[in-house]
Amino acid sequence: MKPLLGVMTNNPGEVFQRNVIAGVEEAASARGYRVRVVTVPDRQVPDQSFEGLAGLLVIANAVPDDVLCRLYEGGLPVSLVSHRLPNLPVPAVAPNNTQGIAILVEHLVVHCHRRRLVFIQGNMEQNDGIQRDAAFQQELMRYNLNIPPQYILRGDFIPSVASQALARLIEQTHDFDGIVASDFLMALAAIDVLTAAGLSVPDEVAVVGFGSGPEADAAGLTNVAANVSELGRRAARQLMGQVEGLRIRGLTLLSAELVEGSTSCHADA
Repeated sequence: MKPLLGVMTNNPGEVFQRNVIAGVEEAASARGYRVRVVTVPDRQVPDQSFEGLAGLLVIANAVPDDVLCRLYEGGLPVSLVSHRLPNLPVPAVAPNNTQGIAILVEHLVVHCHRRRLVFIQGNMEQNDGIQRDAAFQQELMRYNLNIPPQYILRGDFIPSVASQALARLIEQTHDFDGIVASDFLMALAAIDVLTAAGLSVPDEVAVVGFGSGPEADAAGLTNVAANVSELGRRAARQLMGQVEGLRIRGLTLLSAELVEGSTSCHADA
């Protein structure tokens, strides 16, 4: 029987995780491995979830760190996507969050001449959300941008949360000219809120987001795109390499590139 890899996620239907899983399944199938996807609600993992696994791949922080440490120390090969285990050399693959946010802010500030920016955070309990927030703060210092604290909005990588936060801000003020969203779905939600409030995109408010997908392409969203399926393929190869006896360590970062759309200016403007 073909070796079995486990993929643990808290939401297999969410766009990012769905595409990671597709990449995992593609790479695993090419090497003769089977894949079992396990949904882990509220980070509560049943012990039987690990039965029969040759290796485990975890997306974001779906499994608590102490459980991962115990599994790794017990000899189970582990690979991570968009998460790191402190003090353990567990291999991981992630988008280059710092580079991606830097590209987005540079585009708005340098090319679009926007300086009153709103930032929509991701999930601040996940690696991507934490890193993208820190990168945005770094870019504020780079360009000497002073924005009020209320311009940092909670989004949680959930479009409805982002929409509500932006709508509340607009009730108070719309003295901003750019929005950077931690993922593209929240950026699309922000565009809907702006349009409903009578604010023109991009003339009054330019909007950019991290990541891409068919929805972003259809809306003409300016974004930075990291190949999410490739995250899954790389992580699966790391995991299969460990199962086959290789010693694999470290973090692999996938570069992000600017994809210009109609929700911001063009770089030559």
